[in-house]
Amino acid sequence: MKSIRVLHITPSVRLLGARRSLLTLVKELAGSRFEPLVLVPRPGPFTDELDKRKLPWVALELPPWRKSYSWARIPARIHEFRQLLRAHSIDLIHCNEIYPNPHAVAAASTAPPWKELLCNVTMKRQMGKRALPIVTHNRLSVTPRMIRNYLLGDATRIIAVSRAAAEDFSGEPWYKRKVRVVYNGIDFDEFELALEKRDQVREQLGFGREDFVIGSIGLLMPRKRPRFLLEAMPLILQKVPNARVLFVGDPSPGQEQYARELQSFAEKLGVSNHVTFLPFQERVAEFFAALDLHVLLSNDEGFGRVVIEAAAARVPTIGSRVGGIKELVLHNETGVLIGDERARDDTVFWYYLEDFAAAVTELALAPTLRRRMGQAAYEHCRRHFSIEPYVQGVVSVFQEALDEFEVTRPPW
Repeated sequence: MKSIRVLHITPSVRLLGARRSLLTLVKELAGSRFEPLVLVPRPGPFTDELDKRKLPWVALELPPWRKSYSWARIPARIHEFRQLLRAHSIDLIHCNEIYPNPHAVAAASTAPPWKELLCNVTMKRQMGKRALPIVTHNRLSVTPRMIRNYLLGDATRIIAVSRAAAEDFSGEPWYKRKVRVVYNGIDFDEFELALEKRDQVREQLGFGREDFVIGSIGLLMPRKRPRFLLEAMPLILQKVPNARVLFVGDPSPGQEQYARELQSFAEKLGVSNHVTFLPFQERVAEFFAALDLHVLLSNDEGFGRVVIEAAAARVPTIGSRVGGIKELVLHNETGVLIGDERARDDTVFWYYLEDFAAAVTELALAPTLRRRMGQAAYEHCRRHFSIEPYVQGVVSVFQEALDEFEVTRPPW
């Protein structure tokens, strides 16, 4: 059977959830019919991990598509992109996030790059025919405007990481034909190894055996609502004086002051002695294993990979009832969901502060219940979010795109 060369495009080399999911995928595809090649903007932590596994990658920076300051550079980069596709005999393009999708659409077109760019600026349909199928991952909520701006209607298939993420496309005429739901999957083995180091890691972090450690792991940003967790700490400490909060992650680039704002807010509340901030960590399994409880309080979340990473360490999650989170947490079985469908609104969500504090307190004071939830979370995620169904699902979408698309070598 003929091998299929797949170019996987990522717009970043930071080892956050999207890149960890891609790393899992290409690692499993290596040696299969779907031969992976990863396109990155530059070397970095992600390419270090690829090198460790002897997975092939190339570097080509793709300028932001909708920014006017990029327009002068885009035609030349698309020309380079086309040369790369030809040099590596690529059969299918996989955009790991939506942002490179317009570059892929233009590069896989038979029209000149400047015409593709002009069509995008004027919001008209693309000029050229597609010479390669494109499969694009959607990992966050998108608006109709984003669907237009990132040319998502020109992808052959779209992989949504949850039913909630898929629902954002329901108003498009091509929704049923193009959009497929494939949940992310993780390697549970690394979390099993991390559990063996639990006591050691907690000691290194300054936590005692008696401390109740609540963790929030991921980007430190307003969307994750870390202030809400801090606001709840005075209520939690009234009944759980040994409660501790562990934040692991950096602010988004350009928002470094946000971490300082959170630290100042913790001091203002008088809880700073109970809060630990750690910078971004490339290997997070050991930090999940050090937790007693995990929280994900986002106002928007396409999937919520950290929920299944916590579950892999047998740690339950208290999450907001939004997006993909409500598909990962089984309320009162594998964790607790806070709020309702209006929970996206930060002002509305603040009314659930006491409910959240009460849920944390209950799990802190009932270790048997907490362990039972953690085990249930592990078993649930092992069944539904392991590597095998994830890779099989993605490969199935790849094959769909290939079957629908008559692949011809571009006349470049």
